[in-house]
Amino acid sequence: MKRTALLLMILTWIANLQANTYDSTYIKDPYFQKLLKTNSQVPIFYNEQVRKQIGNYLKNLNNSTSILIGKTQYYQQLYGAYFDQAGIPKQLFLASAAFCNSDPLFVDPDGGSGMWSMSYAIAKKYKLNSNSYVDMRRNPDKSSKVAANYFKDLQLIYQDWLKTLVAFKTGPINMNMAIHRANNNLDYAVVHNQLSPEYQNAAVNYMAFWYIWNFHSDHRILPIKYRLPETDTVHVEREIGLNAIAFNLNLSEELVQLCNPELRLGIAPVSYNETGLKLPKDKIIEYRNLRAVLFPAPVSTLDSSISDSLILDNSLIIPKPPVIKDSLNIETREDDDEEDKPNPVRESKTTTITYVVKKGDGLLLIADLFDCRVSDIRKWNGMKRDHIFKGQKLKIKVPKSKVTQYKKINSMTLAQKKKLAKRS
Repeated sequence: MKRTALLLMILTWIANLQANTYDSTYIKDPYFQKLLKTNSQVPIFYNEQVRKQIGNYLKNLNNSTSILIGKTQYYQQLYGAYFDQAGIPKQLFLASAAFCNSDPLFVDPDGGSGMWSMSYAIAKKYKLNSNSYVDMRRNPDKSSKVAANYFKDLQLIYQDWLKTLVAFKTGPINMNMAIHRANNNLDYAVVHNQLSPEYQNAAVNYMAFWYIWNFHSDHRILPIKYRLPETDTVHVEREIGLNAIAFNLNLSEELVQLCNPELRLGIAPVSYNETGLKLPKDKIIEYRNLRAVLFPAPVSTLDSSISDSLILDNSLIIPKPPVIKDSLNIETREDDDEEDKPNPVRESKTTTITYVVKKGDGLLLIADLFDCRVSDIRKWNGMKRDHIFKGQKLKIKVPKSKVTQYKKINSMTLAQKKKLAKRS
């Protein structure tokens, strides 16, 4: 009896698979017919959601689909070999496009990160470490290797590449619960309806992109080639923001971040020297020549013999009267009217204004704009590090006579600030 029941279950499962594959609802659908002709090791899944998503890809708004194909081609060429080494279908690499648009900087609301939208627990299980500064899930090389091994392990459980692919996104617990709610039916078309919408998107987006991957030329969609520059590694002398490096090397902050996607806060700590900060090869010499600018020697704020080297313009230079020291080492100014008159308490010639940090700002740029040193800004704000963040309010001391001019900086665009900072 047990053998007969088992045989009936197997026959029912096969019948369900056949019914789904050749569903009369979509038998004449051109997208479905083309998908059936592809050499796919992942079982074809098709429903109205897939059809709609294919339509979204075909719109190619702002060349988004062309860009996505180009990015996926680029990363698959670099890291697809890990899937071959693991003995799994290389086409599974396209899941990176389905999960997060092949974006190494992707962060999922549920906590997934990187181009595989990998959870912290899975990353930790496969020894892909993360800390306050570095998230190795966002490293395309290391995360792709882990993804291949995770796919391989999931396949041992589900023995079906489509359910394995979805389980990669949902996690085995959610997949098993969906199978249980489907009365242990192993047909993914049935299990699919028991998953929440965000998890259903794993199969839907994958199947839609698999169609685009194979037939984009039929719809006159041409991939836009994507390529990051060749890089080399450099060391940092102390913690520094990537925005400061980008500004001084005349690079976009986004490019520097993409070269070092695992730096989650946009800051390169000294401990990162074990890996090495990656920069375009043609900027390595320039970086070394600018080390004194990027990592200036500490300057005491009490040393009045060193004047500020960066100013806004000549009209903002506040002349400082020379200091005369008598034999008793009492400092007096040339502009004192009467030498025998007791020194009154002088009214401060500076006042404090607030500057709100904007995207693209760095301490070097802000110090340049407000005619002060980075060390001054750190002292005024009780900062121990050079890191600043968007929306942060910084206290800046400026001459009272120039408050209006300095306050205007708060409303300037990044381009205007950079132009102003370059004045001699």
